[in-house]
Amino acid sequence: MSTLIFGGTLVTGSGDEPIEGGALVLADGRIDAVLDRWDSALGFEGEVIDAAGLMVMPGLINCHTHGVTPGPLFPSAAPALPDEEWLGHLDRHLLAGTTTVLSLCGFATMDQVREADSRHAVHVRGATTHLPSALAAAQRADGGGLRGHEAELSVEQMLDDGAVAIGELGGGQTLGGGGQDLVYLPEAIERRTGVRVSQAQARRLKEAVLGRFLDADAVDAEALAAAAGDAGLAGRIDIGELAGLVSATVMPSIAPALEGIREGVRAAARLGVPAVVHSASATARVLRELMGDPAARGARVIAGHANHPSHTPREAVELAALGRAHGWLAEASVFDLLHRRRTVETREHWDALLGQDDLVQVLGTDYGHDGDHDELIAAVQDVASRGHRTLGGAVAMATSAVARAIPGLATRRGELRTGFAADVVLADARDLRTVRHVFVDGAPVVRDGELTAGARR
Repeated sequence: MSTLIFGGTLVTGSGDEPIEGGALVLADGRIDAVLDRWDSALGFEGEVIDAAGLMVMPGLINCHTHGVTPGPLFPSAAPALPDEEWLGHLDRHLLAGTTTVLSLCGFATMDQVREADSRHAVHVRGATTHLPSALAAAQRADGGGLRGHEAELSVEQMLDDGAVAIGELGGGQTLGGGGQDLVYLPEAIERRTGVRVSQAQARRLKEAVLGRFLDADAVDAEALAAAAGDAGLAGRIDIGELAGLVSATVMPSIAPALEGIREGVRAAARLGVPAVVHSASATARVLRELMGDPAARGARVIAGHANHPSHTPREAVELAALGRAHGWLAEASVFDLLHRRRTVETREHWDALLGQDDLVQVLGTDYGHDGDHDELIAAVQDVASRGHRTLGGAVAMATSAVARAIPGLATRRGELRTGFAADVVLADARDLRTVRHVFVDGAPVVRDGELTAGARR
């Protein structure tokens, strides 16, 4: 089947200026032609789509996702999501114009990644954190998803089986971050007191005990008492016991998670594959250490969510600049900071990093509460509308730049170029979040904003 898309604004993904009123021909799953215009007098045998008022761009490539396979979840190897839930996450990615995702739930096997890939139109690719210390951190934090031979694999085996990166090295679940605040610490407090604290309350309690840099000697008894009172814990647990509970919940996975980052980056240097590391206040020291580590020299490192809100904006900028000086790349995660604003309520870090030239090379989403993060295409639109990049440059940050950063993730994808795979998105030029049509390998998988029968297999 052949398809002609004409009359729209073509944003090719190369970073070049858009082609106004251009045309695209799809045939046999590939891009057959990219044209400045289409002469309607020529006629066309196949489907014809008038894209007037639409942006036509490559399918977006998300280099930082979780919860998109039937394997263990997050760096903590939490229990796998039910099938309908991870498939639903892929549905939402596709409806928002993302056609390729990298799962950074690094304990999923490649069989589990391939199952997701085979059951959905979104191209699902896998990464690995099958490292001794990363495994120890996962087991101390959770490990409930390690049901089969996931714990027996090595990074080398996973790469031989098709994994394209090492990562995510570290995570909020094992390093006292948002995952700990959202799940593990509230669960521990509820088991002891019967009170379920919110994510914000858990974070406040944690920082009163451990500070922003997770120091077991940083307890602030006055701040802890105030946080406990506001969380409804007064009279339910002694302040000293609460401090011990927080420390006992958060700290056991910290040291092995940090060592897992060291192991992973050194393995990336040795094996010649990219490593995606968790950038946050808890990891800043070890990331700086690795930039000067001879055993890590030459590693292609991507600092995931360089805009993590546990940094101050100044810390985020300084760490990204230092990483760039050492040849590292930085990814900015949109989280839910643009319009959902449930877990991340500030965009200050986002703007501070993206407002400087080339501190951030690629965009991702990470994982909002229950997978409800802002869309990658919303991130692209924001970067362009705020003037951080041109429209062409913003689209490239979620397409061709990602494909270059992680070889094997999206081979011959990420650009509207003759001979490339026909992964194509048509979105309303006034609001890119309104995605009208999506093609994957030339097949329509979203029509008029609705999934087609071909979206799931």
